[in-house]
Amino acid sequence: MGNVFLGNYLEAIKRQGSKGRCLHFDTGERCKEIISAHSIQRMGQLQHIAEDGHVYRMNGDISTLRKTNGTPVPKRIGIGKASTFLGFCKVHDNALFEPIDNFPLRPTAEQIALYAHRSLCRECFVKENAMQVLKETIASSNLDDSIREFMSAMLHGTALGVKGLQYHKNYYDGALRNESFDEFRYISFFSESRCSLQLSGLLYPEFDYLGRTLNDLSDWSSPPGLLTAFTAPTDTGWSFTFAWHSSSDSTCVPFIQSLIECVARGDKLEDLLLRFSISTCENHAIRISWWDGLPESGKQALLGKFRLMLEPGESVPNDYLMKGCEGLADWIFGPVFTNLEVGPSGG
Repeated sequence: MGNVFLGNYLEAIKRQGSKGRCLHFDTGERCKEIISAHSIQRMGQLQHIAEDGHVYRMNGDISTLRKTNGTPVPKRIGIGKASTFLGFCKVHDNALFEPIDNFPLRPTAEQIALYAHRSLCRECFVKENAMQVLKETIASSNLDDSIREFMSAMLHGTALGVKGLQYHKNYYDGALRNESFDEFRYISFFSESRCSLQLSGLLYPEFDYLGRTLNDLSDWSSPPGLLTAFTAPTDTGWSFTFAWHSSSDSTCVPFIQSLIECVARGDKLEDLLLRFSISTCENHAIRISWWDGLPESGKQALLGKFRLMLEPGESVPNDYLMKGCEGLADWIFGPVFTNLEVGPSGG
């Protein structure tokens, strides 16, 4: 990919990202003042791990990867710019997310729904922008055939992802519109310990923690089940939560079941959640001193997991959540809150 073309492509991504729009389910003419919203809260979360007003974010953009031979690197970023996206107008952002922006996670059914919804909306915004830029790039007349073929493959995968996100957003929007918050499932792990990572993300789980297939991502005849994950402030510390709409129960319940089975057999929950966070979520913030204090072997282990997200044409190994990054997390979890009835034996 030539330097001139790469520069133009990155500029196009940046321009598209600056075109805000309101993703609220009641969007309309009154959505005039689009704001730069945090998908990870600035006050309740980013400020909690910031040092000198900054955090690390893994930088895996194309230009960086070209310079580092495919290796992502931590990038220092001010918390005012971390995790922001132009996906809501001021009126809807303030009204819709007030129960989570101004109150700690308890958790209530409404709070769970709102955190999951914001994770989904941020992903919709990013993926829809990427799809639009790819379409415009492919339509240009000055592309080499090899680049056009590469971009076409990227567009195909991105379009499938957007289709799935829009499918799930219809369920999320309907539940929030009707205040049917009990349609969301969750399991939330509370902690009073130091936190060194905050995140908000989602994925279509292809494999569970035991390497068993949950979604066949080669078959998009029907959109696969969707799982969101996020951290949030609580009255006594913070939490790590998995949440999803009940329409994805057939995928997400077995995924959580496998996590519980791993803990029951002696695996550390702290390792399991760190492994998930780095392997599946690119929308996160990292405490600088925690990362800098890791041994080089630990940093390389984490970078290896993060790299899984940067190869869209490569298959994710079925055991990617089964091992790796042990002993690196500096968090400890205590109480567990859930509206599920699951246990090590599936009961």
